[in-house]
Amino acid sequence: MAKKSLFRKDVLAWSMYDFANTIFSMNIISLYLKRYIIEDLGKDDRYFDIPYALSMLFAALLLPALGAISDHSTKKKLFLFLFTMTCCISIGLMAFVPSSMFIMLIVLFIISNFSYEAGQPFYNSLLYSVADGKDARFVSGIGVAMGYIGSVLGMLIVLPFVTGSLFGLEIPFLEGGGKSASFLPTAFLFALFAVPLFLSVKEKEVKETRKVTLIDGYKDVWDGVKSTKKYPGVLRFLIADYFFEDAVTTVILNIGIYCSIVIGLQETEITQFLIISTISAVAGSFILGKIAQYYSLKKMLHYIILGWIIALLCLVMTDNRSFVWILGSVVGVLLGGLWTTSRPMLGELVPHNELGKFFGLFSLSGRAAAIVGPLVWTTVVYLFNSERFLGIKTAELFNLIAGS
Repeated sequence: MAKKSLFRKDVLAWSMYDFANTIFSMNIISLYLKRYIIEDLGKDDRYFDIPYALSMLFAALLLPALGAISDHSTKKKLFLFLFTMTCCISIGLMAFVPSSMFIMLIVLFIISNFSYEAGQPFYNSLLYSVADGKDARFVSGIGVAMGYIGSVLGMLIVLPFVTGSLFGLEIPFLEGGGKSASFLPTAFLFALFAVPLFLSVKEKEVKETRKVTLIDGYKDVWDGVKSTKKYPGVLRFLIADYFFEDAVTTVILNIGIYCSIVIGLQETEITQFLIISTISAVAGSFILGKIAQYYSLKKMLHYIILGWIIALLCLVMTDNRSFVWILGSVVGVLLGGLWTTSRPMLGELVPHNELGKFFGLFSLSGRAAAIVGPLVWTTVVYLFNSERFLGIKTAELFNLIAGS
């Protein structure tokens, strides 16, 4: 029997959701919201990092149970649709919140980020509705690559709403509305590009369906934790995922503000830096996704994480802009490879009829890491006096410490 093409309509539709949701993660989480809170509203890091950590805490508490519930019914698409719409509506409403109602902005941010995260285990589980076996490794790479393409196009489309121009080219009928002007177009783009998945992906039927409650879901989660003993490597993978996602999340959250205040890049330069890093991630996703079809996922993940450690150490110890741009590309390639390999690695360690439960635990690991990393960052910045600490380059900070 002829092998099915991996560039089918349903595969591309599944991948388009990665394209859609990374528009949110890039524009809201990495690029504009934290800088809007700090640079425009005059708040400090705590007013972003603590609400972000809270949204991740809610996700960590609820997602494993919801994922377990989805294993017993053919409703992964339904859950994904509800969380996607909640996220998009919340982001859109943020655009209409005046600075005097700052608390409302924070509440909407918590709702939007929780909803974004809540959709992930259902989306990840749907990977095995469009691909099986080692093909899922490559399809995962397609999804990650499409996600980074979405990041680039999302930045380019939204930038004129923020600045009124695109790399110096004035855009007719658009006046730059500042960082908060990114919220509404981001919500629209996320919703628009999520549509193909809901139209074209056919969710695999669950053989034995049963109605379960949230309490039943938590029981399934606890059974899943206990059953990790039956599936060698699962518990070790989830623990490892906690530690490397802690670092990755902290970098993603703070790269925009780091580029702005520490490196001193201007608005357009930050966008260019992130575009180059993201294009590198696209290449990394495709190349490493293809390599992953033939090599050990565990070994690949080991070398990717080692590369991250080396690249980030180099990044914090240099103030050479040319080297910073090169390191941004290296980190991008490694980030694409990280998501490409980690998702199918878990999928191959557990039975496919329990994917929702274990991807829920996967989400728990990542979301718990995302609580700690931002809180460590904001605590360090606060203790070292944010204005002084972020106003000097890391290399200069080391010299100050050495000379004191």
